[in-house]
Amino acid sequence: MNIYKGQYWEVIYIDDCQEFPGYMIISSQKESLSMLTNEEWVELGQIEKELERVCHKVLDSTMFNFACLMNNAHRDNEKPHVHFHFVPRYRDEKIILGKKYKDLHFGYNFWKWSLNKFKRQKDIFTKEEKRELGNLLKKEFKL
Repeated sequence: MNIYKGQYWEVIYIDDCQEFPGYMIISSQKESLSMLTNEEWVELGQIEKELERVCHKVLDSTMFNFACLMNNAHRDNEKPHVHFHFVPRYRDEKIILGKKYKDLHFGYNFWKWSLNKFKRQKDIFTKEEKRELGNLLKKEFKL
């Protein structure tokens, strides 16, 4: 689901993957961080700041992981593009869309246990709930 499309960046809510409620991708068409202009960095900063505000308000998130990991494109011989993972994190248990959510590994890298089926964070939302959550975030986003 597209949350925002700016001059240089777009924000995509990942509605099939909400192990961390509010998880989004901030994406550019540039192939390398060194190719970004000053204007692109400014817009990225505005987007990141607005996403934090939105997730604090809608989800009562505690903090955020913000990561640029372009490994897969290079590993898979695909054309890379600059993108950031925006991952809200939650110190305390939250009620989100009427469900109890616990960030099992708060304070650690959000992918640390992703490959371990017994320790990884579980996605507790139905497809419809994920869409509802995305719509709430999109409605609040004000850039």
